Amino acid sequence: MKKELFFINGFGGGLEDAIEIRSLLESEGYDFTYIDLPGHYSAKDVTVTDFEELLAYFEAFFPDHPIVLIGHAIGAEIAAYLSTRLTQIESVIMLDGGIITNEDFNKTFQESIEETEQLFQSAELDDLDEESLIELLKLNDAMKLTIARPDYDTPSLLLLSDFEDELAIKIQRLEKTNNPVLDYKVIPNASHDIYADQPEQTVELIVEWLEKDLTL
Repeated sequence: MKKELFFINGFGGGLEDAIEIRSLLESEGYDFTYIDLPGHYSAKDVTVTDFEELLAYFEAFFPDHPIVLIGHAIGAEIAAYLSTRLTQIESVIMLDGGIITNEDFNKTFQESIEETEQLFQSAELDDLDEESLIELLKLNDAMKLTIARPDYDTPSLLLLSDFEDELAIKIQRLEKTNNPVLDYKVIPNASHDIYADQPEQTVELIVEWLEKDLTL
């Protein structure tokens, strides 16, 4: 029986960004449920200020039986963290996220907050809530690099874009972590939005990884 898939998008992302990957995965027989991040679209009025509130928000979407959690960018970091707290998350698929930090690019957390504030000053973002997004960034900074922790034991697939500068950092960190539960693949000709740039290859790799155990 194929596992149910739940998807958390990246910072600023919405349901429309996931339409193609959703269609492709459903054509492979998987159930696909999209979850908005707090402060985004249908959850614009939701603000989480600590890990227990974050946990409660996402747990309300999940059934009691095993699921696969997919996350993009900040959603990938959140997915990895949630898997350490919720037993129904059997495995995690991380789309170009959860593996690098602001510090890797000599940028402070405060600079990241200021960039977000400037974005709201320069653009009309009616479907996003600034206060909620800043709180989410604070939690993300506190949980960063969950998969690099020695006790991380959730089987995880990382799909990485082939941006040269970033890719070297990601692979070096994975090699240093040397955790057997982590698997990774590089998707060529893809930006940070790998599942939008290369949806067919992204889904092919996801399906291959999810179904490999069924053939053993």
